[in-house]
Amino acid sequence: MIFASDLDQTLLYGTRFLADHTQPFQVVEVLDGAPISHMSDLAIHLLHEVHLQCLFVPVTTRTIEQYKRIAIFQNELVPRYAITSNGGHVLRDGQIDEQWSRQVRSKMINECAAIHDMLAGFARISHEQWVIRERMAEDLFFYSIIDREKMPVDELRDFEQWVTEQNWSMSIQGRKLYLVPQAVNKRDASLYVCALEQDDRMIAAGDSLLDMPLLEAAHLAVVPPHGEIYQLRGHNDAVASFHFTQASGMSASEEILQTVLASLRQELRAR
Repeated sequence: MIFASDLDQTLLYGTRFLADHTQPFQVVEVLDGAPISHMSDLAIHLLHEVHLQCLFVPVTTRTIEQYKRIAIFQNELVPRYAITSNGGHVLRDGQIDEQWSRQVRSKMINECAAIHDMLAGFARISHEQWVIRERMAEDLFFYSIIDREKMPVDELRDFEQWVTEQNWSMSIQGRKLYLVPQAVNKRDASLYVCALEQDDRMIAAGDSLLDMPLLEAAHLAVVPPHGEIYQLRGHNDAVASFHFTQASGMSASEEILQTVLASLRQELRAR
């Protein structure tokens, strides 16, 4: 069994989530001397249990550099595989799987509009009033730090339709707006790992639209009650089959991992 999980706002939580969490937690990521990501003590314990019982694969939109900032996955609990850059890279024992990277680049060229065309399209609606910073991630996708209160909702709705027609995806998560080619996705990278391991049984967890392809490919999809996917309840047929946790915030990560462990026990009994 493989457990492929998004990280931020699924297993890891930023400072704004701490106020509602009364149980002990640990800092798992520091940037410029400041703690920025946390996990509860219980979630860390449960993740160790999951890691012992199945193949745990972190699946994140973070770049390789950003992923390697998460200390727990570099020192304490080191996964055999990690999927970064929204599926653009597969790490095997910490090293880039070059075969997968070549496949992704080829699909980007043959199936999706060029990055410079997407940047030109975004520039037509971008304005310093709501776009604070812009970043290119490893020449795979693009994201902006935005002011959500000031973003032009109607223009973005039309822009998102155009983005989809170019075989790209748009996702807004917190203060970030992502533009990602559909060839760069978490589902295909996770299925690649499944093929390497010759194991097609997969549990997945995630909270954002960029996690949707991964969740739809899983035998069990577990989702916290926040983020873009939660907002789709009642409006998307695929979401109806997902398992939503009762707990929210950092406690949701504990319930996600408890759900995974319960599923693993159920499968063991069924053998």
